Amino acid sequence: MANGVPLPTVARMLGHAQPTMTLRYAHVGDHEVEAAAERVGAKIAAAMSGAMRDCPHVSTPESA
Repeated sequence: MANGVPLPTVARMLGHAQPTMTLRYAHVGDHEVEAAAERVGAKIAAAMSGAMRDCPHVSTPESA
């Protein structure tokens, strides 16, 4: 499933009668979680960077 194979297809390949059984064994890999965390972190950093520039009493590397 991590390579884009649909859940029902993986279930049939494994001989599972119900795709819900396959879900018991299909866990999100660490690399997917890491990639998602990086994307979210980048958005937060960008938002914070803009917010910090707009705050006159906060010293940022650009204003120091």
